[in-house]
Amino acid sequence: MKKIIGFIILLLSLAFIGIIILRVWGITIVSVDNVLRSGYILLLLGVLIVVLILIYGAFLKSDGSKYDKNIGNNAHPKL
Repeated sequence: MKKIIGFIILLLSLAFIGIIILRVWGITIVSVDNVLRSGYILLLLGVLIVVLILIYGAFLKSDGSKYDKNIGNNAHPKL
């Protein structure tokens, strides 16, 4: 997962650097305003995903009620 996230960050960085280099030469493919708006949307989506993960972990996931401590260690193989 770390490699995938690193690869995505690398691609976004290369695209952003390419846009800056083209801007130096006076070539405008994408305006800076569109790039900033897209960045804000990605940031908001990231924050939303983190909040949803926290809500799921805090309120919706209750694995403790499914585990019976009186049964014993279920992870060990039967002999």
